[in-house]
Amino acid sequence: REYLFLLDVSGSMNGFPLTISKTIIHGILNDLNPGDSFNIRAFAGGSQVFSESGSIQADAATRNRAIQWVDDLEGRGGTRLLPALRQILAEPRPEGRSRTIVVLTDGYVTVEHEAFELIRNSLGEANLFAVGIGSSVNRHLIEGMARAGRGEAFVSTKPQEGKQMADTFLEYVRHPVLTDIVIDFDGVE
Repeated sequence: REYLFLLDVSGSMNGFPLTISKTIIHGILNDLNPGDSFNIRAFAGGSQVFSESGSIQADAATRNRAIQWVDDLEGRGGTRLLPALRQILAEPRPEGRSRTIVVLTDGYVTVEHEAFELIRNSLGEANLFAVGIGSSVNRHLIEGMARAGRGEAFVSTKPQEGKQMADTFLEYVRHPVLTDIVIDFDGVE
């Protein structure tokens, strides 16, 4: 598995939206197996990436460094989703890995059409899950990104529902419905 996280750290994400986003990233990172890989891109007015060289192998040291990196992020600035989305979708894809992109944002932007088109044209064989967290989530953006990315949308608008939504999302991505399906029709008329 390969997980790519796109984390909104704009000013509107301060408080429970950023806290829940960090909880989700921690949960997935702690669940990675040897051989899995990941990378994290944080964005606001600009963006910064955990590993400049692309996805890195998950082990105890890289997970701990990534968790510390995420914990040090603070919300400030504007929300420039499209450039960060372009960058994460352009990351080279390691062969033989199931790629999952997780976008965590409140969606305080009006770039819906451009984002949906970019995802449809650039996603390839990956899945994209959109997680909307905040008091006024742009549901149209969150649900549309998930639909364009062949994933699911998850939304939390209140601090008290944030933990439950995070747990539901983590359970969802930990247990794919079907994997490594092989069908052999040899000898069947």
